Amino acid sequence: MNFKSILSNLSVAIVAQGVSVVLSIVSSLLVPKILGVEEYGYWQLFLYYISYVGFFHLGLNDGVYLIFGGTPRDKIDKRTINSQFWFGFAFQAVFAAVIVIVASTGAFGADRGFVLFWTAVFIVLQNLMSYLGYVFQAMNETKLFSYTTIVERLSFLVPLVMLLITRDTSYKPYVYAYFFSCSVGLVYCIYYARDFFSAGLLPVGDAVREGLGSIRVGIKLTLANTASTLILGVTRSIVDMVWGISAFGQLSFSISIVNFILNFIMQVSMVLFPALRQGNEEELKSFFVNSRDITDLLLPAFYILYFPVVWILGLWLPQYLESFQFFAYLIPVCVFDGKMNVISTTIFKVKRKETLLLVINFVTVGVSALGSFIGAYLLHSAIFAIISAVIAIVGRSSFSELYIARTLGTDRGRALPFEICLTAAFVFLCVQFSAPVAAGIYVVLYGLYAFAFRGRYQELLGKTRGLFQS
Repeated sequence: MNFKSILSNLSVAIVAQGVSVVLSIVSSLLVPKILGVEEYGYWQLFLYYISYVGFFHLGLNDGVYLIFGGTPRDKIDKRTINSQFWFGFAFQAVFAAVIVIVASTGAFGADRGFVLFWTAVFIVLQNLMSYLGYVFQAMNETKLFSYTTIVERLSFLVPLVMLLITRDTSYKPYVYAYFFSCSVGLVYCIYYARDFFSAGLLPVGDAVREGLGSIRVGIKLTLANTASTLILGVTRSIVDMVWGISAFGQLSFSISIVNFILNFIMQVSMVLFPALRQGNEEELKSFFVNSRDITDLLLPAFYILYFPVVWILGLWLPQYLESFQFFAYLIPVCVFDGKMNVISTTIFKVKRKETLLLVINFVTVGVSALGSFIGAYLLHSAIFAIISAVIAIVGRSSFSELYIARTLGTDRGRALPFEICLTAAFVFLCVQFSAPVAAGIYVVLYGLYAFAFRGRYQELLGKTRGLFQS
């Protein structure tokens, strides 16, 4: 593998997601300050719904990504890519039209109908932008995809600042601003894919055949990705149904912070996939062992940041104190879902084990849904529902890691049991003790953990330095 190329692409991806995270955090701190709890709940409902629009491409985007992954621009079949773009536009427009008709009946109320209408718009808009972004990544042009992210997020900043200055208390203008930024992102992608659009089209029958072929390849990965978002999504939906839009907004505030971090981490996996597709088995083993050990050793330190973050947020948004209780239970998702996305999901895609990934994710959704149902309808406890989802995520990550270690013939790693214990200790400390006491005890525990694995720390640090110097 070309490590210099990977590091270059990774650095741009980190900058892009850094911009995205900063803007997302700013909007998350300022928007709920201006909107009421209910209005903010509908804004979060919109963001929640559009997080599932990726299902409606039915695997087309993922199929193109898997089929053409590692193929450079000068060798990729541009007519086929262009034809499948318009094939995707056609059938997704039908899905969108059906949802618009349903939303227009008034059966869901004015606000939920509005959210559904704009969700339908984003089915077409966001999936077309995603399609071109996946093509860029498949060609290992991840920098271009990262620049798209920067352009899109900065395009959201301009109307956002205007709305914040005018202190608009309705969530609807924020939806319009999101539409504007996504439209700018799509135009940017189209411009840099103009050589594809000028390559011509296949006959309609051939285009449909190619599109269906990509769907057959990608549908399992799409379902797996959708199931992955449903692990927490089913909990959010049950909270909305049982406790209403205000409680949904409280929970969604904490989940939105977690998602910022996960989106940042996911950019790493996007960079790694096309590079690992071109590597050999030994390079894949080396990637697995080193990345697993790095995340095992460093990610538990992330829990320390919880304490100053919650203190600052509590001063700024005291009306969301209930949400911060959820955050203590949710922050382990950053660690274990982050590991899953960077390591396990990437390797499953490289090894073309989408079926296994799908099964793992669906089982995890089932566990999360069962726990959420028990928590909501039998115990009347949102905390129990959240804990169930988090336990399911920890179990998914741990199982996947152990399975990959066995199939690649590598050692299982010694840190995982201690990492899980550290996570349990962190949650227990946050619930049972004041923040200063909990922070002090956890820092000591992590210090002991780091000391126990100091030899591996030094070894990995040496390898990292070697990569940058090579």
